[in-house]
Amino acid sequence: MQVRTLIVEDSPVARKALRLRFERAGFEVVGEAGTASEGLELFRALHPQLVTLDLLMPKVGEIDAKVLFGSIRKEDPEVAVVVISAHPKGIERAEYMRKGALEYFEKPLDFGALFRKLDQIFR
Repeated sequence: MQVRTLIVEDSPVARKALRLRFERAGFEVVGEAGTASEGLELFRALHPQLVTLDLLMPKVGEIDAKVLFGSIRKEDPEVAVVVISAHPKGIERAEYMRKGALEYFEKPLDFGALFRKLDQIFR
């Protein structure tokens, strides 16, 4: 499954774990961003098919994870965005799903559930 994937996660350890799991599953990780601002730059430059988005990242300038999510949805609504967060699912999950997230996963991430969902979308 050669899906062009961008990982947006501020934790270097979590980015590495995501990269390893995605590559092992056959995804092409085209970029990694440690901030939402960097994520927006890479999104625009790399044109991924899938973005994993951590919600709890430091704000850089005017861009945080919520702004990045909105920009992705506006600029390319076909891109699949998987939200990965330490926030409980509650209201925030409903908001992101309503606005077009493919799925909202809580940390620690259930990779089995994540890849089952992605397999349904990218078969």
